[in-house]
Formats: sequence, structure tokens, C-alpha cells
Amino acid sequence: MTCLIRRVQTSDIARLIEIEKSAAQAFLNIPELAWLADSSLLSIDDHMRLISQAYGFVSINPENNATGFLYAEKQNQDLYIIELDVDGTLQKQGIGRQLLEYVIDYAHKHDFSKVTLTTFNDVVWNRPFYESLGFQKLDDDDLPDYLQKKIAHEVQCGFNRKSRCAMRLDILSI
Repeated sequence: MTCLIRRVQTSDIARLIEIEKSAAQAFLNIPELAWLADSSLLSIDDHMRLISQAYGFVSINPENNATGFLYAEKQNQDLYIIELDVDGTLQKQGIGRQLLEYVIDYAHKHDFSKVTLTTFNDVVWNRPFYESLGFQKLDDDDLPDYLQKKIAHEVQCGFNRKSRCAMRLDILSI
């Protein structure tokens, strides 16, 4: 499915909350992560803050309905992906890939040196998916301070440290 990608608007927020909840249902098939299906979502205030202070992109279908979204923030010269979600009924159709490719191109055009993120090591639609786009898993010893803090926060939120990893795509090598 080919989607148009544009900036997130405040009028998108209700749909983005639905998308995040729908996307989280995929974790029901992984017993140790099933709790994520009922975990807290980004609030309206979170979305408002991200729209005003970060980079927000939404994929839309021909009817202008949101199908997925991505938030990112500047960390030094890196563009850190905060959140990426695709509607659960539309997953595995290339929407997440299109959003990531758009953000990678955006980072390249706006002189970011890297795109970074944190994700699950062993969830097939996480680390292996990002690797297919050229991201590389970082050793814990190579994590910049902000990624160390992001993973520490994830552990405080209930994630098993061994299940999480940080990844990087060097923009300059593209």
C-alpha cells in the first residue's frame, strides 16, 4: 500500500491514539510482552507536546485517513525515533517502511548525521525490520548518553533490559 506522508496535525490526534492502541495488540501473541496491549498510550497532551516540540509524520490513505505515524526528536546531530505505529489491521503492507524511509530522507536533507531508535531485540517486526533498512545494533558500550537514558527509562517502565537494544543508521553513509 502506497501512502502519502505529511506532518502530524492536531486534528489527527484521536486517530493516532486509535492507531497506537491497535498496533499494541500485536504484542498479545508474545506472552512476555502481552501486557503492552493494555499499557498506557500517548495522551492527548503528549501528542500536543510532540507536535509542537518534535518531528511528527503521519501516513494517510487516499481518503486522508491516518494509517500510521512516527514521532522523532533531535538529539545532538541525531534524529531519534520516539514512536512508530501502524494500524494493526494494516500492518505488513509497507506503511512502517514508508514512514521510516521518509524520515531517513528527511534526516539526510536536514543534515542529521544519524537516525537512532530503541527497540526489542527479539521481536521479528522490530530489530530485524530495522536491520533490513540498514540500521545497526549498537553495543551497550557505544551508546551515547541520550540512548543510555532512553533505555534506562524503558527499564523503569517495566521492560526487561536484555530485551531492549539501541540501533543507529549513519546518514552520511547513505
